[in-house]
Amino acid sequence: MKSIEERRETSKVGLETFFLDIQNNFYDRISDEAIKAFLEKINDAKNRKIEEQNEEYFAYTKTMEIFFLEQELRAIAEMKILYAYKNFEIKLKFLLGAAYGIIVSKIFKWETIVEFLKEKKINIVDVKANQEISELRNVNNVLKHTDSLHEDNRTNNIKEFKKLKEIRYEDLLTFYKRIEKAPINFISSLSSHIYKDLYVFDEQRLDSEAEKLALRMTEDEATIFIQKFKEKY
Repeated sequence: MKSIEERRETSKVGLETFFLDIQNNFYDRISDEAIKAFLEKINDAKNRKIEEQNEEYFAYTKTMEIFFLEQELRAIAEMKILYAYKNFEIKLKFLLGAAYGIIVSKIFKWETIVEFLKEKKINIVDVKANQEISELRNVNNVLKHTDSLHEDNRTNNIKEFKKLKEIRYEDLLTFYKRIEKAPINFISSLSSHIYKDLYVFDEQRLDSEAEKLALRMTEDEATIFIQKFKEKY
């Protein structure tokens, strides 16, 4: 059986390197190839000459073809955002579960996660890329539950969508490009905060922890605890 030191160091190394094992979601590669293919089809359609005979018919079919191709691109852009957040959510819950041994199914709500971290003295606003993750979460939720992305209060202040009467696939892709690295930056930063919570004990913190226990233990219990604590090393 591993000693306390070995178990602690293994856990520390795992937490320190957790974000290094995170890869950007694989959907990006698949979706980017699809986007490239659809953009080429749109470009071909736009450059296609309209036959003079029955010009009106060919102009209409060309317009409709471009419209449907752009709708396909819109769907792909939306899926990139939805998948990005789901991918982030999975990794976030795995990190919290591994670090604190909690049942991840009990922390599925963002507000619950924020409160849980607050109990650990981790303020969510201090985690890098928190603003971008907040925007990604809001866009994700709006896309899942409504078609009125440009009218929803959760998204109408996001810079890519401000004052737009219609949100196109280009706007969604521009937004995604800006927040693309936010998940890995957030996870990396949060890992550092968790490491500090679990493994950094300065004199002030040690004194605070000792006082908490002293307020709950008798002197005899404290003596037994000290002995038991020393036996772990």
